[in-house]
Amino acid sequence: MKIVIIGAGSFGTAIAQQLAANTDNDIVLLFRDKERANIFKQTRINKKYFPNIQLASTINGTSDWKVISDADIVFIAIPAKNVEQVIKEIRQHLNQKTLLVNLVKGIYEENKTIVDFLIAELQHENIVTLKGPSFSVEMMNRQATLLTLGFSLRSQLKLMKKITEATNIFLDYTTDIRGVELLSGLKNIYAILLGSIDARYNAANTRFLVMTRAFSEIELILEYLGGRKDTLSLGCGIGDINLTALTDLSRNRTLGLLIGKGFYNPSYETNSVVLEGVKTLEMIHAGIPTHLRNSLPLLERMISFFIEKNQSALELDFGVLFEKRYKTVLTYGTFDLLHFGHLEILRRAKNMGDRLIVGLSTDKFNEIKGKKCKFPYEKRKMFLESLSYVDLVIPEDNWEQKSHDVSEYGADIFVMGDDWKGKFDFLKDECEVFYLARTKGVSTTKLKKLFSK
Repeated sequence: MKIVIIGAGSFGTAIAQQLAANTDNDIVLLFRDKERANIFKQTRINKKYFPNIQLASTINGTSDWKVISDADIVFIAIPAKNVEQVIKEIRQHLNQKTLLVNLVKGIYEENKTIVDFLIAELQHENIVTLKGPSFSVEMMNRQATLLTLGFSLRSQLKLMKKITEATNIFLDYTTDIRGVELLSGLKNIYAILLGSIDARYNAANTRFLVMTRAFSEIELILEYLGGRKDTLSLGCGIGDINLTALTDLSRNRTLGLLIGKGFYNPSYETNSVVLEGVKTLEMIHAGIPTHLRNSLPLLERMISFFIEKNQSALELDFGVLFEKRYKTVLTYGTFDLLHFGHLEILRRAKNMGDRLIVGLSTDKFNEIKGKKCKFPYEKRKMFLESLSYVDLVIPEDNWEQKSHDVSEYGADIFVMGDDWKGKFDFLKDECEVFYLARTKGVSTTKLKKLFSK
């Protein structure tokens, strides 16, 4: 199996050394620096990162990008900031049958993942992601390491299992590629915070008080951005978060320790300590709406400290941290031909609170509105009640009942699609009102037209 690893940094080199334990793997480290590649060819030592370790004899080195063209698998192991620079070279030589394995961690603008970017730029669908609790120095020593594979095809899983046989890399896996990618960035934010907490308090009780809350927030953000909640239980989730937040080899935790000890100030214009967590925080800050941020007090503190620079120290008010008011969310709709667009708006509505109540248009009310449904009220009600997002379905009999329902059910938040924008602002005196963007490309009207053909 011919494997090319783009990026001869610490992690790329460590992955190569681990995979070399499988003698069926023919591994090439692709250096971006010709001189470093030549030195490696002569010595099989990556002097910049591991000057005292000679790599396995089955690992070769080159700076020639053409080596990608006949590779079975290509690992991308470079810093996130360099991905755009190497895309042109990859595109020029990539074979469509080649499996790309993304090791790069980070989130782009508009919450695009590295995999999203690679698929769009390379027009290449055969891509998986591999993330988990792993330090390069321990992988170089072939310590047992768990990595999470995010994949879409069974053939990809089979191939990755094959190349990791006889190595000390162990895989758990999921088809939630987006979730794996998101977690690889999110954990860095909270690692900085945990480092700060440990430096400031040096108390196990306080550490795990904050850690517990951190997991709750990560789960909320993960689901809002389109990842699956169960992915958090894998190596890329609970494993990588704990490794990055609680181990002193972590650069993001180290940044947190500096903050906690008062040796770091984000207002320093010449500060060179800009790590993955801070960059990810900037992306999340731009992509998380205010109503969700209200449920993320730890994230809010990080944004205030790093982005808005409203604090001279990264302090937490533990009373505020655990002061959570139970919130009920109320929405309405016909929900005929239940589809992905419906699921998305219901998921996002539920994430805004603790309980979601759905007012479902009755058959009689639909007649008044001039709507004809494919399914009767009872069937549509049954579909909604089967969803984990929905806690209660109530009948919507008329236009005027919304104000009554807000009061009757103690609704804190009223949600509708943005095609209703402004129509229910009269409820703002009674509760918060939000209009969520509809999912592009899907609608009940379009589905009905397809059925009628």
